[in-house]
Amino acid sequence: MPVVKAQSTVGANLSRRILSPLLRISLLVGVCVHLAGFLLFHVISNPLPKREASPPFVQYVSQDRLLSGAALEEQAALFDSAPLFVPGQWNAAHNLNPPSLERGQLRFPAYEPKIDFSTALVPPDLMDGLDASVSEPIDLLDLRYWDLFRYFGQGALTPKPFQAMERVAEVRSLDGHVLRVLPTAVDLLSMQAVQPATYYLRVEAGGRIVGRPTLSASSGDTSFDAVAYTWLLEAGFPADLQAGFFEVRIYP
Repeated sequence: MPVVKAQSTVGANLSRRILSPLLRISLLVGVCVHLAGFLLFHVISNPLPKREASPPFVQYVSQDRLLSGAALEEQAALFDSAPLFVPGQWNAAHNLNPPSLERGQLRFPAYEPKIDFSTALVPPDLMDGLDASVSEPIDLLDLRYWDLFRYFGQGALTPKPFQAMERVAEVRSLDGHVLRVLPTAVDLLSMQAVQPATYYLRVEAGGRIVGRPTLSASSGDTSFDAVAYTWLLEAGFPADLQAGFFEVRIYP
C-alpha cells in the first residue's frame, strides 16, 4: 500500500509539472475560440460553372435503329460523320452502291429502231452510186448526199498546184546558226529518209574541204546518205565563208 501511494503521488506531481495551470487555461481558451469560429462564421465558396452535356460527334447507330425506318438509312448514307478508318456498313470507305432510281430499263427491254422509208419521196439523183436499196439504217452510210450543202453559196474552188520540191542543204555553225542555204543536185528520191543527213566537215579559206566529211546523224536511208556524201565531195563549198568547222544538213 505505501508503494501504490508513492507511485500515485509521483504521477500527480509529474502531471502538474507538465500541464501547468496556465497551459490548461490556454488550451481551454483555444478550444472555445475554435468552436466559436465554426459556429459564427460560414465559409462561402464560388460554385463551379455548370456545363450542359453535349452529344458526342461520332455516334453509334444500332442495327435496331437502322431497321426502324428507311429515312434513317438514307440520312446515314448521305450524312456520314464517321471517320474513314472506322469500319461500318454506312462508312464512306465502303463501296456503297445504292439502288438506281432509273427503273425504266428493267421494265422495257431494249429494242432496235424501226424506220420505214418511202422510196417515192427520195430523189433519184441522191441515190446515185447505191448498189442496193435502203432497207436498214446502216445502208444510209452508202449514200453520197452527206456533203450536199458543203459548197452552198460558194464559188468553184480551183485547186492550187504544188510547187516543185527543191532539195536544199543548210550550212550551220557549231553553235546552230544557219549561215547558208544551198540548192543541191541530189537526184535520188528517197522514200525512207525521215530526217536530213547531217555531216561535219572542216573548210579552209577559199572553200576547200580538208579531209573527209563525218556523218553525224543518218537520214534513215543509207542510199541517200551515200549520195549526199558524194555531193559534198564533188560540189565544193562557198568561197565567201571563213575557215573553220561547219555542220551541213542535206534534206532529202
